[in-house]
Amino acid sequence: MMTNQTIITGNITNDLEVRQAGNSQVLKFGLGVRGNFKKDETNFIQVEAWGKPAEIISEYCQKGSKLLVIGELKQNRFQDKEGQNREKVYVNLDKFEFLDSKGSNQQNSQPQQQRGQAPAGNNPFANDNNANISDDDLPF
Repeated sequence: MMTNQTIITGNITNDLEVRQAGNSQVLKFGLGVRGNFKKDETNFIQVEAWGKPAEIISEYCQKGSKLLVIGELKQNRFQDKEGQNREKVYVNLDKFEFLDSKGSNQQNSQPQQQRGQAPAGNNPFANDNNANISDDDLPF
């Protein structure tokens, strides 16, 4: 059995822009990944996300956001305008995970409700008031 799975964590290196590609959407971005042996070494890995993951990452991340990416390593070979053989290696994203703590990387001062959060007035857990619940009302 042959396996092609790449797992990387790093910081997004560019502004994010989702583009239409046929019937789907694609997001291409770079991840800056620190080297294991040299603290001052950084590798820049290109990543492509398609469909719903592309939308989600572009909505909740920005340049500098920390992200874990799991995907397949891909290689495209092509000829440039001058006829030179070129190749591009990138990770085709399958899964991802946000690694920033909530609100730690917001460069803009967008209110949370504009970022997909429910307003505090509609959230029953937003305030610290203790609910009047007796032990008999609990199912455990």
